[in-house]
Amino acid sequence: MQDRRSLNGARLIAAAAAIGFIICLIDYFTPHGTIAHQWGTLLVLVSTALMLGAACWIAFGSMPRGLLVLFEVLIILDILGTAVCAYFLEAPILLVFMAVALVGWIWHLAGNSQRISAS
Repeated sequence: MQDRRSLNGARLIAAAAAIGFIICLIDYFTPHGTIAHQWGTLLVLVSTALMLGAACWIAFGSMPRGLLVLFEVLIILDILGTAVCAYFLEAPILLVFMAVALVGWIWHLAGNSQRISAS
């Protein structure tokens, strides 16, 4: 079972992904926006939705240790990939929320490491 600090980090990732998803959704459907209806925006939209799902599953569910490690690796790859796409799409607000998600990921791992070292 994960401790509370680890779950709070996962919840921060989920919140950042949800806000990033909303921002990207608005950017995608804005009629005369600079990144409206672009493939890159759609890619970021899908990746933030996947990040939100994975973070919610970690934060609100219990899973085997191997699946947890897999999701932790996939989430960091998603955060880095989405941040790079946000940089190239010139979406600085989305880039900021990916930095918040990175802080949540580090917080999540720090909570797990203290639990492991204390036992």
